[in-house]
Amino acid sequence: MSGLKVAALYSFPPGRFGLCGMGEKAGDELFHFLIGEKVPKIRKILESFEGALFYYKLIAKENKISDYFDERVIRAYWIGNELLEKVKVSKLKEMIKKDFKKPNLAKILPDFSKPHHSFHVLVAGPMRKDLEMTEGMKDLCKISWGKILKIEDCRLQIANLEVEYQPLLKEKEWFLGKPIKRKIFWYKRILPKIKVGDTVSFHWDLALEKLSKKDLKNLEKYTEFSIKSANFILNSTN
Repeated sequence: MSGLKVAALYSFPPGRFGLCGMGEKAGDELFHFLIGEKVPKIRKILESFEGALFYYKLIAKENKISDYFDERVIRAYWIGNELLEKVKVSKLKEMIKKDFKKPNLAKILPDFSKPHHSFHVLVAGPMRKDLEMTEGMKDLCKISWGKILKIEDCRLQIANLEVEYQPLLKEKEWFLGKPIKRKIFWYKRILPKIKVGDTVSFHWDLALEKLSKKDLKNLEKYTEFSIKSANFILNSTN
């Protein structure tokens, strides 16, 4: 899968709602691209996803990769991989201080922070100044993973999956809860080959792709890093 395709895949769920800087028509254009149609301005559309773009550029620059839509870069941000290890926290702090709406976070950011999507959800926060994320919205916004228990209405193009996953919760601190069942949406044209027992990623309750063992391990690992960073900041400011 190309970097543009991966970026479109993970940007599509919030794009449907016009979130993250994307225009109202972005969701339709991303969908057409994901099902194999030509969308000439797809790169420009994805660059309007302003929060993610800052991270793509940072990860690419620190890894000396010329194209920030390189698949390795995109997967580093959304799923996690070894490229994140080469991004110095000082560079992450510079980006937050310069480009994000909570620049003071740079002063208290722990050294183990990684430029992963879960970090953006739990620590950096939304780019829109008028958008406040509730705890439930943060669980929807993070990239989750779930084991498919049941495939419902599989004859339809838009159907439901029942998955088992760990919800993001907060009591005194953030943590991943015990596995629970949840129904999520499934576009067959975007994710055609799945079966009961597969583990899939999902974003805003939309199933995106079947995860390899390596991708699942990375997603779990870097989500935990972000939870650790969020709790460090939470305890530092209380």
